Amino acid sequence: MNNQIVIKFQNLTKKYHDLIAVQNLNLEIRRGEILGFVGPNGAGKTTTMKMIASLVKPTSGIIEILTDNGSLINTRDFPNEVYQKFGFLIDLPAFYGKATPNQILKYYCRLLGAPKVKIQSQIYWALEIVDLLPWKNKIIKEFSKGMTQRLGLAQTLVHDPEVLILDEPQTGLDPAARVHVREIMKKINKMGKTIFLSSHLLYEISEICDRIAIINRGKLIAVNTLANLEQKMIKKEIQCELLDPLTTTQVTSIKNNLNKKLKSYNVNTGKDFVFYDENLPGFNLFYDGKPISRKEIHDILTFDLKLPIIGFSKVRSSRLEDLYLDLINSDDENIETPLYNKRRRRKNK
Repeated sequence: MNNQIVIKFQNLTKKYHDLIAVQNLNLEIRRGEILGFVGPNGAGKTTTMKMIASLVKPTSGIIEILTDNGSLINTRDFPNEVYQKFGFLIDLPAFYGKATPNQILKYYCRLLGAPKVKIQSQIYWALEIVDLLPWKNKIIKEFSKGMTQRLGLAQTLVHDPEVLILDEPQTGLDPAARVHVREIMKKINKMGKTIFLSSHLLYEISEICDRIAIINRGKLIAVNTLANLEQKMIKKEIQCELLDPLTTTQVTSIKNNLNKKLKSYNVNTGKDFVFYDENLPGFNLFYDGKPISRKEIHDILTFDLKLPIIGFSKVRSSRLEDLYLDLINSDDENIETPLYNKRRRRKNK
């Protein structure tokens, strides 16, 4: 990743009558990065991506993309530049069931005006990247949801674009399929391609993205690396895995002991901050986030309380969820538009 900007949003706004779907969005996407675009349903993620693809026209503001000569141009004035340089996977992909991947991608290449002599080699190249080459001549209606999603990725790749715009590519997939798609996106990124990725799956975002942009009610409320965003959190979390499960009596006794001994590290003074997870089994502890505190907590658990610890680590995905919810809730409290107040009053009735 470098600092060269490939997409730039300037005061991008989209209104649907009284509803502001995207409001004064200012965001830069850098060459070679994976930028995660996170927000609740209705936050404006898909609308933003559709504006890049010219499927939705902005009410105001502009989207600029990088040209071959290093300058930024307005996509409104040069829409063909977008189609040649970008690959889009917006919403769930749907293909004619009786066709094959080879037929679908050949048709798509022809739509884009690809040279006939290169079409077949490009199709094989794209299918190989998404691990579908052995199924190039199989009927698509026999594909699993994960395979269909990978075919959607192949479609975004087949013309060898510089930037991929992916709208929730892992939604609805089983865990194995999500991991498969995640690894494919990492592979694509290592080829030097930029990825603008929206998702509700916070763990997946934390595993793959260089930076995260959080949007709520059409407004960008945070953008940074995960590590830098986490510095804004009030609380941190440690997961302490034990060798064997504990009885209810043991849990109560140890929790009381932990609350007393670790009280000075607790950011929620006066509240219980130790939770027992029987599925782990072990304890989750919230603390002030300082490295020295983590070390001292470990020593107390190991040497003072002599707990049979087999795992002791920070909880990354849970902290991302906390960060996400903290930012979203904080933003909701600050929104005082007539439309928002109208909805809130209706909800409270």
